[in-house]
Amino acid sequence: MDDRTRRVLAAIVRDYIHGGEPVGSHAIARRPDVDVSSATVRSVMSDLEEMGLLQKPHTSAGRIPTAAGFRYYVDALLRVKPPLPEEREQIARRAQEATQLDGLMTAASRVLHSLTRHAGVIASPRPQSERLQRIEFLPLREGRALAVLVAQSGAVHNRLIALQQPLSAAQLEQAANYLNSLIADRTLAEARFRLRAELDRDRQELGELQARALALGAEAVQVEAPTVHIEGQSSFLDDKALAHDLMKIRALFRALDEKEQLLAVLDRTLAAEELRIFIGAESGIVEPDLAIVAAPYRLKGEVVGALGVIGPTRMDYSRVVPLVELTARTVGLTLDAKEEV
Repeated sequence: MDDRTRRVLAAIVRDYIHGGEPVGSHAIARRPDVDVSSATVRSVMSDLEEMGLLQKPHTSAGRIPTAAGFRYYVDALLRVKPPLPEEREQIARRAQEATQLDGLMTAASRVLHSLTRHAGVIASPRPQSERLQRIEFLPLREGRALAVLVAQSGAVHNRLIALQQPLSAAQLEQAANYLNSLIADRTLAEARFRLRAELDRDRQELGELQARALALGAEAVQVEAPTVHIEGQSSFLDDKALAHDLMKIRALFRALDEKEQLLAVLDRTLAAEELRIFIGAESGIVEPDLAIVAAPYRLKGEVVGALGVIGPTRMDYSRVVPLVELTARTVGLTLDAKEEV
């Protein structure tokens, strides 16, 4: 693609992002960053349409970007705008005001929605990535105990365990102390591996309480999937293309409520360990006219979760991308600070 064609495509995408209407050749030709005749713009638009980067909706003389057009734009033409000082201050303040992990997750999704006017989403730290601080057992009635896993991020995971043999509160405390000597400062995956290795040892080398403790620990480190916080789903109704199609809206809300597809997208960001932009069908979400900008956040340098923004494909990527990156960094720094307290 030559420089003139790139300039025309970038101008069309930017105009469509801000206006939401098909873009005509006269509007593009008048732009100082394009500076060619309307006839030349029409020729370039025709070429871009043949390339699958633009499309003509209905009988309109204008064009709109396709998903492939948006993809080329974000990959090759996007120029981001640094967050404004007041936006930086708002992100930092919302994070600092959160006293618990759940509050931080809610604050992050809300500030993303507030600043972008799109839906903000964040998944809590992945249990398999979190480093454990300690495990505790609380005795319950009817031969049961509550296993409490406390992560260094501040996250707390509870699991109800049926005791094969009765254990007193003192024995459960001894079991927890023994397990903490094995799993403290390990991720859940590392903890599971260590406990399995200890259980595979010759049972004669283990005391009875140690064997029971290992069995309890092996069951306790099987935790549930992370929670997903979404704020601002009603913003989808502000997009003309979605708001006029009730079936699309219902299918989208259903997919987001189930959260499995959304969590899969965030997991892909987690695996990439860098910001990802999913346009249209790339996300796997039911609605092809959506885009997701997602970034991972870290705890002590290790990727533990992901957050992002969900909106129409014509979202203002130049603003959204740096805001998502800044929020992810801020969440990570806040988690680091909470761990040191």
